[in-house]
Amino acid sequence: MICNNLLVHSRYSIENVYLAGIIPGPKEPSHDQINHVLSPLVDDLLKGWSPGLQLTCTALHPLGCLVRCAVIPLVCDMLAACKTAGFAGLGSHPGKYCAFCLQDGWNTANVDVSSWRRRTWQEHVAIATLWKNAATEGIRQQIYTTFGIRWTELLRLPYWNPTRFVVVDCMHNFFIGDLQHHCRNVLG
Repeated sequence: MICNNLLVHSRYSIENVYLAGIIPGPKEPSHDQINHVLSPLVDDLLKGWSPGLQLTCTALHPLGCLVRCAVIPLVCDMLAACKTAGFAGLGSHPGKYCAFCLQDGWNTANVDVSSWRRRTWQEHVAIATLWKNAATEGIRQQIYTTFGIRWTELLRLPYWNPTRFVVVDCMHNFFIGDLQHHCRNVLG
């Protein structure tokens, strides 16, 4: 993790980088394994959000100041974004081709993006909570198949909105201009 408040030239210096965790190999982790890695990080971020961290002294605040920590945005490739944010992966949810809207994948005639209904934070959390509290794996699978959503540890963060805070495949977005649109228009 890095602090985006730092100047670009010092942002990635080793003393300013926080290694949140290492995902064990040799294969790609499952959804459950990612949640186990995320859990201690989310515990730390919850403390960093509320009550926050009291710094004893900074260059601008010699008597100290209170800071808050947050994860905004989640930046990773599409497969990792879906797994980490609790969305179904592309191709694993029949008839849906987007984790962020409810557009039917079979209705390719509608290319008016503004008419596509976006998933909402409230819907996502409600469905993910149903998945988490399901009594059996069969019920969980049915919820996942129907809605393409499951629980992620990041939902324990009170501010975290997977429908707005996930930046998908950012290296490709640089080349086709989607990152600029996402940062300016989607995140605001």
